[in-house]
This record gives sequence, C-alpha cells and structure tokens, in this order.
Amino acid sequence: MRYRTSLEIGIGQTQASPAWTVLNLEHGYITEVEVMFPAGHAGLTYVQIYHQTRQIFPLTPSQAFRGDDSTITFEPKFPLLEVPYAVYVVGWAPEATLKHTVFVDITMEAPQPVFVGGFEYIPLPEGV
Repeated sequence: MRYRTSLEIGIGQTQASPAWTVLNLEHGYITEVEVMFPAGHAGLTYVQIYHQTRQIFPLTPSQAFRGDDSTITFEPKFPLLEVPYAVYVVGWAPEATLKHTVFVDITMEAPQPVFVGGFEYIPLPEGV
C-alpha cells in the first residue's frame, strides 16, 4: 500500500517552530520512502520524518533532507509494528522568502506471519 502526504512550509518557518503533518499508515514495514522537493526550493527547506518521538529518517538525528527539483528515494525496511501506525513529517525553511510544499510518499508492506510449532509470529527484518 502506498501513502502520500504534503507539507506546506511557511515563509521563514524555523526548526524551533516547524510545520508538521501526520501520515497515518498501517501495521507492517515501511519498504520505500520518497521525499520530493519541487523546483524552486533552492535547498532552503529541511524535512525530517518521525515515528512517535524518534526521528527515523534520515537516521542521524541532527540531519535533514533538503533539495530542489529532486526526489530522494530509499528502501529502509523499517518495522511499524506498534500503535500508533503513523509518522510525522516535520519541516522548516528559516531563510525562505516563499511558502514551499514538500511531498512524501511511503510504501508499506504487510508483515508475513511465520508458523513455528503451531504458533504464529511476525519476524522482524534482518538487522533489527
């Protein structure tokens, strides 16, 4: 299942008071993320993605995505196995003189149960 949201970032929006939106998902794994910056952003807008209170994309907490007429795409295989099944898209543009909109697409994959000894369980992805 594929989900999309847009985030409008205001003129001079700061990191201390960012714009944000909630993207409601479902139980499963995030298998692909696309962050799209339309032309005109000039690298002035910053975006981070959180699950609950933890920054999950980009992985390094002090970093943020930014771009201009570009799409950042990656395949994280991130488990979203506990409520709430939602992520928060957070953005700011302290030096921008115009409003900007960033688009975020997330692809989810349902977990595949494994049966062992008559019991069903959902395995975590490799490395988790």
